[in-house]
This record gives sequence, C-alpha cells and structure tokens, in this order.
Amino acid sequence: MSDTDQSIRRYTSGNLRERLYAALRSAGKEPEVLLPGDLGDADQFHSGGANATAEVARAAGIGLGTRVLDVGAGIGGPARRFAQLGAVVTGVDVTEEFVLLARELNAACSMAGSITMLLAPAQATNLPAGSFDAATMLHVGMNLENKPAVFAEVHRLLRPGGVFVIYDLMGTNALDYPMPWADAASASYVEPAEAYHRHLRVAGFTPGTDEDRTAAVLASMPGPGKGPATPLGAPILLGTDPVDRLGNVAAAMKSGAVAPRILVSVRSGT
Repeated sequence: MSDTDQSIRRYTSGNLRERLYAALRSAGKEPEVLLPGDLGDADQFHSGGANATAEVARAAGIGLGTRVLDVGAGIGGPARRFAQLGAVVTGVDVTEEFVLLARELNAACSMAGSITMLLAPAQATNLPAGSFDAATMLHVGMNLENKPAVFAEVHRLLRPGGVFVIYDLMGTNALDYPMPWADAASASYVEPAEAYHRHLRVAGFTPGTDEDRTAAVLASMPGPGKGPATPLGAPILLGTDPVDRLGNVAAAMKSGAVAPRILVSVRSGT
C-alpha cells in the first residue's frame, strides 16, 4: 500500500463533517456562517495549534498578496489563517473528505475567493511551474515516504527565491503507536532533521533556519489540572481514539524521540 493510500485510509472517517458541525453548534456557532476563529483548534491539526500556524506564516513572510501553496492542507485551517493575512492560497490534499469539508468551511468563512482546495498528491499537483511565492507543509512529512519527490514538486512550483517552510515532527520512527498520524510504524515515516536538510538540498533548496519548538508545544498541551479538552479541539480529527494517540506523541516529545521543528529553506536556481 502506498503512503498516499495509507493516508487516505488513516484520515477518512466518513462522518467528520457531522461531528465538526455538531461541535460548532454545541459551541453556539452556525456552521454555515463562520469566522475563522470560530473553529478553535479543530482545524489546526498539528502540535502547537494556531500559535504554531502563526509562526509558520511569520517564517514564510506571508502577507498581503503572497501566493501560498499549502501541502497537505487538511480541512484548511492554516490556509484560512494565511488568507486572513491577505494571502491567496492553494491547498492540496489527498483525502477527499478533508478537501470537500475545507471548501465548505472556506465558503462559510467568506474565503472561497481567496483559497482554492485541490484533491491531488503533493508530488504531482499538475499546477503551473513558478506559481507561488511561498509554500508551507505542517505535520505532513510523517505520512510521506517519498519526501524527495514532494520537495522536488514544491521546488518546481515556487518562483526563484521562494520560501518553503516545513513544520513537522522529526526524530526517530521507533515510537510507541498509535500516533495521531499512524496506527503502526509501518505506516509512519518520521525522519530526523538531518534527513530533511539532505532531501531539501537534493531538490534544489538552500536550508536556512531550523527551530525546535518542543518547549512551546508541550507548554500548550492540556494536562492534569488544565481542564477538559474543548469540543472544538484538534482531537476531533483523530476519530474515536484520541487519548492514547495524543498521550503517545506527548511522551515522545518529552523523551526527545521526536521534536516539532520549523525548517525554512529557499528555492535556489532560476
């Protein structure tokens, strides 16, 4: 089974829309008419939530008129944050349930004109070369076996000097499963930061800053004495068994087995 098929199987639930809309209504929100902030962290499916998304946007220099490619865009949370900054965003994802829901949420947030969601694999988007000023990838690499192919496609799609910001969990794949992104090591492709740097150089990027955000992420995670998780929390995308998955990833970060890192690189060449 390919990594694409594994991702589709892992993330497709068939009832995400119903569960998310029920959570919104229980929070007093109308799913058909929303502000991006109404979704809480439910659409920020990565460690650190909205704060991490803001750091990625800052690192990528996203602002008014920036043409942004979001790789593995999920249900569009980061894309909507980028659009709030004035960016024009194209998100690609292989999970149809995510893409369809993202389109609905973009429309509900009056952002359909600023965001395009495509159902496509990141290594073969069929988008025009040099179409983007910046590209982002948030907690996707753990599901990508062939990172070099994806990075080569991102290189093709960025203009010369364009910025590629990756925010992934990096380290060892020898972890206690299940994890948020995989049920077992056979469907997980965690790699150390050094491997990312190597793949980026081969694809034609010049790696730049490399920031370990473990401390900030652990400080933001709920724990004993911090109160119950809200209905609009990131676990809504994890299905019916979020507790063990989140506990395992927190333990892995605390032990140093994995670290949430932001890597910034620049597209070389002409």
